[in-house]
Amino acid sequence: MGYRSNDGLKSYIWPRLSSHGNGGGSIESDEGQQLSAAPPVFTGQAVTGVVAGFTFMQPFLSRKIHSDACLKRQELIAKKNSRQKLQADWSDTDKSAFEIEWYKNQLEWIETIHQICGESVDWERLAASAPPFRRGESGPHEKLAEAGLADYKPTRMQKLLKQDAAVKQELQDQIALAREKDQQEYLEWKSLTDFAMNILEGNRTVYLRVLEEIAPLEDLLALGSGLEYTVLSAEAVEVELDVNSGEIIPHESRALTEDGVLSRSRLSKEEYHELERKYVCGSVLRIARELFALLPLTTVLIHARDTKANLETGQEEYVTVLSIRFERNALSKVNLDQEAGPQLLTHFEHHIQFDASTGFDPVEKLSRP
Repeated sequence: MGYRSNDGLKSYIWPRLSSHGNGGGSIESDEGQQLSAAPPVFTGQAVTGVVAGFTFMQPFLSRKIHSDACLKRQELIAKKNSRQKLQADWSDTDKSAFEIEWYKNQLEWIETIHQICGESVDWERLAASAPPFRRGESGPHEKLAEAGLADYKPTRMQKLLKQDAAVKQELQDQIALAREKDQQEYLEWKSLTDFAMNILEGNRTVYLRVLEEIAPLEDLLALGSGLEYTVLSAEAVEVELDVNSGEIIPHESRALTEDGVLSRSRLSKEEYHELERKYVCGSVLRIARELFALLPLTTVLIHARDTKANLETGQEEYVTVLSIRFERNALSKVNLDQEAGPQLLTHFEHHIQFDASTGFDPVEKLSRP
């Protein structure tokens, strides 16, 4: 849902309920503990329902967003659901193996989130796409149906049974249906090209529609993070990321002992905060990449916010833990496969204060462009 404010056009997109069928939500282990769910593979089919009635959006929805970690989580969810559906009992060995796989998958997702991005949308190509047929002329489906009628020659049996008139009428009806199909395809082409032109002209309302309907960051929402977009101009978007690290970062490690018994141990503060740092840094990189892939932006300004304990007052406060400005040209030059998320931030203007034993400290937001 977007709305206009004094400082730009805004849209709030917060975590939404998601069924295990598409990989969202959480799963309980047989001990009753919740295992936070990593995101599913999002394709056009998965989100078609979001834009029911806007069939011209299909070219955008076909962009795939997936990774090995994402595919593995799908596999784990399917395994869990299959056993529950069949009411099959898990052996202790199976349960232990599953929990360890789940934990390892969480770590892999956090490590690689900055490397995930859907395909870019070529708005210029879409805006320049040719119509399915010239206005005022018969469309391809109608021409094909007309050819079928013109080529029709009743058989001797059809003439004998006086069926030829009925067959001709059916072929004429097919022409009318074909004409309607041509008109529908023409309208979809017109809607698509007009939409693409609006994007290229910097229509901020249409920008928000892309972000809301294509939902390029649905996986972050499924994990529990929230997003607020503010379209500042045709070239710049501001994003507030509600990290929600307490629900996303694992608090315990899982491993098998030499005897094959599942062992759980509390992560040290340093281990927990390092995972938190990787998730936050990886998430802002992922957000910037997705926005640059979807929209003709030059700048993406992101503020990551989370609830942190104030060591002086003992009270929890909702603060900015990272503020970073991404420029398209600079981001296109970094090697996302060779550097980890935290190291990649050095290529961009940013504010961050991080201590290995206490985690993030509050920082000031960068100014808008």
